[in-house]
Amino acid sequence: MNPTLEKMLRRIFVAVVLGLVVSGFNTTAQCQATGKHDFDTLCAPCHGTTGTGEGRDLTEANPPDITQLSRRNGGKFPFEEVYRNVDGRDMKGSHKRFGMPFWGDYLQKQDQKNTPVSNAAVKQRITAIVRFVETLQK
Repeated sequence: MNPTLEKMLRRIFVAVVLGLVVSGFNTTAQCQATGKHDFDTLCAPCHGTTGTGEGRDLTEANPPDITQLSRRNGGKFPFEEVYRNVDGRDMKGSHKRFGMPFWGDYLQKQDQKNTPVSNAAVKQRITAIVRFVETLQK
C-alpha cells in the first residue's frame, strides 16, 4: 500500500474512533442529566433528593431508602428489579406498588401510546432514572 495513503487512512481511522468516543461521553452525560432531572421531578417528591426517603410529599406511605439497594443485594446494584419497579407496567394489579405511580404509563407519549417509538423513549428515560439511582448507592 502507498505509504501516503496508509498514513491518511490511519488519520481517518483515529478521527472516527475519537469522534465515537467523544459522542459516547456526550450521550452518557446527556443520559445522566436526563436521569437526574427525571428523578428530581418524578421520584424526589417521595424518595427525597438524596434517595433516603425523606421526601414524602406525595404519599402517606414511607418510601424506602433507595441508597442501600446495592448493599442489600450483596454489593451488586439490582438494575432489572429497580427498572421494573420504576416502570411498574408489569406489576399492574400487584400489591407491591404501595401507591407508587406507574411511570412507564405516565411517560408514554399520549399521541403515540404504546407504539414502538414511544416505548423506546420510555425505556430510555427509565434507564436513565435507574442509572441515576445507581449513583446514589452508599
